[in-house]
Amino acid sequence: MPHTVLGSFGGEWFEVTTPEQARLLSDPAALRHLEPFIGRTLGAAEAAREAGVSVERMLYRVRQFVAAGLLEEAGERRRAGRPVRLYRAPGGFRVPFHLTPFADLEAQILRHGRPFDRLRARAGARGLARLDLNARLLYRSTEGEVHSETFMPDARTYAAFRQHHIGGDYMGVLWLDDGTARQVQEALNTLRELLVLQDGQRAGKRPYLIQTALHPLDADDPEALPGPPG
Repeated sequence: MPHTVLGSFGGEWFEVTTPEQARLLSDPAALRHLEPFIGRTLGAAEAAREAGVSVERMLYRVRQFVAAGLLEEAGERRRAGRPVRLYRAPGGFRVPFHLTPFADLEAQILRHGRPFDRLRARAGARGLARLDLNARLLYRSTEGEVHSETFMPDARTYAAFRQHHIGGDYMGVLWLDDGTARQVQEALNTLRELLVLQDGQRAGKRPYLIQTALHPLDADDPEALPGPPG
């Protein structure tokens, strides 16, 4: 039985057996429509409201999922007029990589990360425009390191800016010793555990994009040195 990291699972796993099933479960757009049904019994209209799509679009996807064997009819709910047809998807899926449409694991990671990369770029640009942060600084510090960062007008410090505004991002390649890398890993693990506890109910909350990554790189790979972080 697979061991889960981000949450507990007590149901039965559905073993994906066809390329079409794997393709749909690897497509973020398809998953958006399937997610309301995973481990639950819903009508198409309910699922459409939850996913934020039209009923017509959801019905198209429902037919697609049923044909692929990812969704099954689960009876009807009586009401005045025509009854509501109900559908249910398994509570958990195991997707073997060899059935997916990706040439390799790198292609899979790029595809799954693309929607989040677009969100980050869009939200970051919106925040910079709203705060009139429209210039960057590229410089070598007195310590000898080259940095790239957003220009803070009016002599504002980054710490002072963060007291009044939530958001921002940082990325780059840093050279760390093993001890420091493990400290970063522990900090990310603690953050992930905190975020898992916070996720769920949406009342009184707003969505935030959160991305974390820590990967050892090949020091001899030219692409491991893309330029100064910022």
